[in-house]
Amino acid sequence: MNSEKLGKQGSSLGKYFKIAIGIVISLVFVGLALHNIDFGKLLNTFVNINLFWVALAGILIFVTYFLRVLIWRQLLHQYPTNMWNLFRIMTLGYFANNLLPLRLGEVVRIWLLGKKENLPAGISVATVVIERGVDLFSLLFYFVLMMFFIPFEGWLKLSGLILAGFGLVFALVLVLNHRFGGHLIEWIEKPLERLPGGVGVWIHKQFGKFLGGLKLLDSFPQLMRVLVLGLIIWLTWITVVYFCFLALGLNLSFLAAIFLIVVLNFGLMIPSSPGGLGVFEFMVILALKPFGVEKEVALGVGFTFHMLQYILTFIVGWIFAVQMNVSMLKVSRESTQREGMQ
Repeated sequence: MNSEKLGKQGSSLGKYFKIAIGIVISLVFVGLALHNIDFGKLLNTFVNINLFWVALAGILIFVTYFLRVLIWRQLLHQYPTNMWNLFRIMTLGYFANNLLPLRLGEVVRIWLLGKKENLPAGISVATVVIERGVDLFSLLFYFVLMMFFIPFEGWLKLSGLILAGFGLVFALVLVLNHRFGGHLIEWIEKPLERLPGGVGVWIHKQFGKFLGGLKLLDSFPQLMRVLVLGLIIWLTWITVVYFCFLALGLNLSFLAAIFLIVVLNFGLMIPSSPGGLGVFEFMVILALKPFGVEKEVALGVGFTFHMLQYILTFIVGWIFAVQMNVSMLKVSRESTQREGMQ
């Protein structure tokens, strides 16, 4: 009993430590984003903001949520699900990510899928696992595509080629695993289980989730539909960024919007406070620097893009939470407890 109690205390301390680290990292990036900023020039970027383009960008944000629901419908085609419920759960997941630390929105979505759609916990986890894989594939696709049009520095091109190489190896492993009846990943996994410090156990757990997710992809046409939807989702997000450029009167190409989205999403993998505050804005500044955009203007783009999705998702997410009688604190507590038991 004492060891179990100590384990729970250690887990709680670890969680609070991660939250504290995320907050510190966010504060550091806020400082970097605001360093040497001319606040008068920053305010001037909003003087003639075009609300028509802002409104169109806001609409497209919810189009991306709907497209993600279509991916869920593809993955859950064997299960009876309610489209409207799925859309609300998707939005609530983003709402939770903006409010709760440690990207608990993913856990909340898994919990709500099981609770509101009566899906087995493993299936709910699998949808998120596959979705993350599709996101990675799509971002790598657009990153490699850019390399043919933008004269990147050597180190950046090398990074892109390395990432693309990992993607190809990953795809090859999937094909060979299918060819050998699902046993290849088991052969890879066995030596990894011997790694010290609980690393092997963690890898085993992640492989289990991944393999569970693959079971939802039962045909090649279904896989292609999911991948195409993923590419359309990120093309829509790129268009949202491009509309933010137009709203602030920036004469930037669509390629600049692609580059911003790729840099931003890889940057947001860095632990931070809820909503990626600070990291989000700094990554936008970093992404627009090669295009000759002044720091104040780039920060204006980052703030517009960030606050647009944050405020809209907060308002609509709060409405959906009331409709579905969902308490974010209660859901996050119950869902993390369940995750810890698995």
